[in-house]
Amino acid sequence: MYDDPTHIRDHEIKVRLSDAELAVVDALARYNRRQRAAFIRELVMASVSRCEAHEAQSTDTNQAA
Repeated sequence: MYDDPTHIRDHEIKVRLSDAELAVVDALARYNRRQRAAFIRELVMASVSRCEAHEAQSTDTNQAA
């Protein structure tokens, strides 16, 4: 099924949300025409990328000082 087995998403993380939080996630996923889990995964990975960029920027700033 997959050309590269490393692309298989086989690990789960459980998150508990309130009714209001879930309603927001559902609304945003529907608006973006994405499945809820795929939408949340994309949000998480975008946040990880921002954290990595921020860390790299902080490291560059510290090295320049």
